[in-house]
Amino acid sequence: MFAKLTRRVLLATALLAGTAVVPGIATAAPTAAPDSTMRLTVKSDVLTANKFGELKCHPSGGTHQHAAKACEELEKVNGNFTAMQANLGKVCTLEHQPVTATIEGKWRGKEIRYTQTYSNSCTLQVKTGVVFDL
Repeated sequence: MFAKLTRRVLLATALLAGTAVVPGIATAAPTAAPDSTMRLTVKSDVLTANKFGELKCHPSGGTHQHAAKACEELEKVNGNFTAMQANLGKVCTLEHQPVTATIEGKWRGKEIRYTQTYSNSCTLQVKTGVVFDL
């Protein structure tokens, strides 16, 4: 009789201990990715060629028409668009119609500001892919 009682007490203790542990399991709350919101501009001497837009990453969004792809390309170079070599297979003509690309804002919480002038919009696309395809 004592053995039965001991087994029941041990079983009840094990069951209670098991159920007591379950509520104590902590799940880590998802942490928000640092802010990645950038203003993009492409300026040219031709007034109609000027473009402006906003790109948000983590998650992707903003007014950019290819936000997800642009964020993916920026992720590869940690937000440094001057380090990009996105579309090297494309061949451009030697036209001299300079365009200036500017990106300013935050990449993963860090302030960024880059400005670079390219010989034409084709060269801009070769170097930066869809990042400035506003």
